[in-house]
Amino acid sequence: MRTDIFDLVEQFSLVNLSQGYRLDDFCSSIPEYVDFLCGEALLHQELNLSRTYLLISKCNADILAYMSLISDSIKLKQDERDSYFQGEISFPSYPAMKIAKLAVDERHATELKNIGSLMIELARGIAEDINESVACRFITVDADTHNNPTVNEFYAKNNFVPNDSYRVGRTLSMRLNIYDDEDATEEYIEEIS
Repeated sequence: MRTDIFDLVEQFSLVNLSQGYRLDDFCSSIPEYVDFLCGEALLHQELNLSRTYLLISKCNADILAYMSLISDSIKLKQDERDSYFQGEISFPSYPAMKIAKLAVDERHATELKNIGSLMIELARGIAEDINESVACRFITVDADTHNNPTVNEFYAKNNFVPNDSYRVGRTLSMRLNIYDDEDATEEYIEEIS
């Protein structure tokens, strides 16, 4: 029987990628995800192209999952802007943070459920922290439907919606409104009007 990771969250830590972790032990049936973690992620950090975070076990430092985050912005159609901002705020694009990579170690995915959902919640926390110094309204992802045809269902389960303005060949662009409390948005717009 699989255990829900949210019941064991105190047994794990989210850490910045650095030398010393056993990256080669990470297991995925999608070679691209292993290759990125083992061969590119540190270089991307050094070049300020992405930041990679590892979810590790506190007891043995196993890597359960990782995600790489980058800056982003998204365009919204008029009806999408209206749904978020009631027609009061209209920009050509809106600030976002993108989950550039998210992968779960297959061995841990079989024993623990919801690791991916926990990673999204942790990304949301990072985005909210970023908002202390730089605006970030959405989390975006290009869901890798080429390597995992049902991954869009996983993101939809975690409240992501498709970005109508973006169509990418091998992926489905999706977004999560970090501040999905419409009442709070309405109150704020009323305050500044």
